[in-house]
Amino acid sequence: MAARSDTSSSPDAAPVSCAECEQATTNAAMTLAGARLCADCVAAYYIACTDCGGLVAKDESLARDNLAYCSNCFSKTSEDAGAGVVDEGLIEALIAEYVSLHAEEKRISERLEVIKEQLKKAATGRHRVGNAVTLRAGDEAVRCSYRSSLKFDNEAAGTLSKLLGDEEFSTLFERKTSFNPIKDRIAEFLANPDDTQREAREAVRAALRETETVTLSVMPNRTK
Repeated sequence: MAARSDTSSSPDAAPVSCAECEQATTNAAMTLAGARLCADCVAAYYIACTDCGGLVAKDESLARDNLAYCSNCFSKTSEDAGAGVVDEGLIEALIAEYVSLHAEEKRISERLEVIKEQLKKAATGRHRVGNAVTLRAGDEAVRCSYRSSLKFDNEAAGTLSKLLGDEEFSTLFERKTSFNPIKDRIAEFLANPDDTQREAREAVRAALRETETVTLSVMPNRTK
């Protein structure tokens, strides 16, 4: 990494354009992304990361204890300083990056859905091999697979069970039973001081498992 912050010139190197001023340079210095920089632009706009030595733009560098870091090294040192702790100086950069990536993810997801539907239509009516259609474009290919499933009306299943008998019915259908706690009513039941249901409340507490799902959403821009 340290080689990236080297500002020496190589007489044998072919001149390339500086990523900042676009002037020809044989300077060996490069940004973390691999773009070449001339010595003047390095001195004016860049600083070496304390940890990896890579060149990072001064206005994009992050500081801790008067030392400059690139975003990756700053994040790593934050993790080393304390698990689960995010430095205040990094939060603004993380928010900006998350909002940007969230918008891009939404655009990509919507476009992918459109493309998928068009490819599914293209596969319709084509010859299936192993219950799949392969669409090719040069060296690239997309496989459209087909899988069927059966659903049965619950009311009709009850009637059919009586007609066939439990034994034969069980050979045709798999019974599934699940119990979903109603959160508000469970909370009321557990808070009830009635002694006659103390044992039942303890049984509920012993069997109950609560999980927390964390969801991150982008808030509307307040300036709009």
